[in-house]
Amino acid sequence: MTVAYVMEQNASVVKEGERIIIKKDNAVLHTLHVFKLEQLVLFGNVFLTPAAMAYLLKQGIDTVFMGRSGRYRGRLQGPYSKNISLRQEQFRRMGDQEFCLATAKSIVEGKLNNLRTVLLRLNRSREDLNMDDQILGIKSMREKVNEAADLDVLRGLEGKGAAFYFESFAKGFLADGIEFKKRVRRPPTDPVNAILSLGYTFLLNEFIGAVSAIGFDPYLGTLHAVEYGRPSLPLDLMEEWRPVIIDTLVLSLFNLKTLTQEDFTYTQTMADDQEGEDDDVLLAPHAPPVKLTDAGMRKFIAQYERKMAQKITYHLSGQHLAYRDCLREQVRHFARYVRSEEPKYQPFTLK
Repeated sequence: MTVAYVMEQNASVVKEGERIIIKKDNAVLHTLHVFKLEQLVLFGNVFLTPAAMAYLLKQGIDTVFMGRSGRYRGRLQGPYSKNISLRQEQFRRMGDQEFCLATAKSIVEGKLNNLRTVLLRLNRSREDLNMDDQILGIKSMREKVNEAADLDVLRGLEGKGAAFYFESFAKGFLADGIEFKKRVRRPPTDPVNAILSLGYTFLLNEFIGAVSAIGFDPYLGTLHAVEYGRPSLPLDLMEEWRPVIIDTLVLSLFNLKTLTQEDFTYTQTMADDQEGEDDDVLLAPHAPPVKLTDAGMRKFIAQYERKMAQKITYHLSGQHLAYRDCLREQVRHFARYVRSEEPKYQPFTLK
């Protein structure tokens, strides 16, 4: 099964027989066979004909709308999941403060473990990085997780751990002209921050699709506070995977010079400086001042898909699965946990 991306501006997505055709000015750009298609991602001004829309809905093809620069806009929603019993359990369990705190502790512990592991790997790769203090700082935050009395304290520990992490993560970039001084979320002010935010948006899209498909309400989570329009549960579940998938990808994109300064454009358009726990995800409708060119976006998408197809050992079953399949298995594990079929949530831990 494949994910197809349509970036050609003013292209049209049309249905012809059992196929989806991408056209522009009467020329066929791509032909998509629906039996091979899992998700269709449309960037910017791409037209979806009524017949194509009806066919995609009928076939259950997840269709996602992104702004041209990669901002998440929404998705084509078919009939809502019939799994009402799961949503009932979700609302019941997440109304329990003890359950929410225990779950959030597992999520934060998993994330901090993975942040520390990424830095340990970087520190071993070169002798001059001097990351020991930050690695110890993250370890200290992780050891305090179980002592957290409430979610606010826990979020503070996660925030401090992330601050230690990005302080050292900046030392991992080797390419000339690529500087990353600190994490700047909204708006991203340099290429590294722009790609981190873009990557987190792609990862969020994966989790929104996965939690919706299995029957969860995406707006009710544990670690991320409930807020109008915030997909709290996908944001929760992606935390442990950010360093594992996106941060390591971003390092390789710049260090291997897959992306260079020539792949970015700079504008004076500034996004609203709004604070929030999901500020590092491109959810707002504003154009960032630093963004990828169309050619750069194609490079990023190709490498992102390559990463998502990479196979690893999934920790709960020992199966050799692609990252994308691991994410879905993790959402299923979370569903079993919510239904009390498993005693605790077990985050994925990078070895």
